[in-house]
Amino acid sequence: MAFKNRTEPIILSKLRILNKRLELSDEEKRYLSYLDKGYKGELLFDAMTETLTSSCLILNELLLEVERTTFQIDTLIIFSSALYLFEIKTNQGDYLYKPDGLTSLTTGVTIKNPLDQLNRTKLLFKKLLNQLGHNFKIHGSVVFVNPEFTLYNAQPDLPFIFPTQIKRLHENLNNQPGTISTNHYKLATKLVSLHQIESYHNKLPTFHYDELKKGITCLVCESFEVEATHKYLECDVCGSKELIESAVMRTVKEFRLISPDSEITTSAIQDFCAVIEDGKRIRRILAKHLRIDGSRKWTKYR
Repeated sequence: MAFKNRTEPIILSKLRILNKRLELSDEEKRYLSYLDKGYKGELLFDAMTETLTSSCLILNELLLEVERTTFQIDTLIIFSSALYLFEIKTNQGDYLYKPDGLTSLTTGVTIKNPLDQLNRTKLLFKKLLNQLGHNFKIHGSVVFVNPEFTLYNAQPDLPFIFPTQIKRLHENLNNQPGTISTNHYKLATKLVSLHQIESYHNKLPTFHYDELKKGITCLVCESFEVEATHKYLECDVCGSKELIESAVMRTVKEFRLISPDSEITTSAIQDFCAVIEDGKRIRRILAKHLRIDGSRKWTKYR
């Protein structure tokens, strides 16, 4: 079990919501797809690390800062004698390795050499460790998790791990000697406390609340074609059912994510949900799950 679990990036969650309630630009849709593929690739790598039986601490998704510079570690594994950090890539297709980047043999487009990012991360992480009074040896690797990825012309001594080598990586990590100590736990705890929730570089598309499509979407197919019955929200497209209480609170979570500065009131949530006509029903659900702030028509929920 990981010492720090991976969660879906907030910017990805927000873009998912906006994508179904707003017409995103082509560039924004590409960014959403990029984030989604990256997150799925990270989860794929997590599935491997979760089966490790060696003495270690696994920290997923760290966004850290040192000397006013932020850097991200996709996966960090703490062993007794060394730290292993992994940069996870989900590239697909055939690429040619060059020191200045990886060139797609299909499109001819050259992307940044992932070693540059890996080396930057290692350098900044080492600085942070020194500030914290630690001097562990750091190993870093770029892991390509997509089985449909091939990289030509890459020297075998480069810190690349290809899909066919992930099983061997698992074996190597499982054979790491030693046992983690209190000192390792203290380091892991400190790093988790330094983790930043979201980078300031991540910005949402500009939108006005009135532009958003209102309604509760189906939990299964995300269709807006749903009907509220006495107890359930029923989808006219796939036929799935969800308890109205659950559907409303799921939609409240969406409301909070994309409109964090807006107050949660009965009228605001009723407007956002659209399909629940009974305001009293909304009020009862909010009162059950959230803390009441104020009274009567000025009631807000936290």
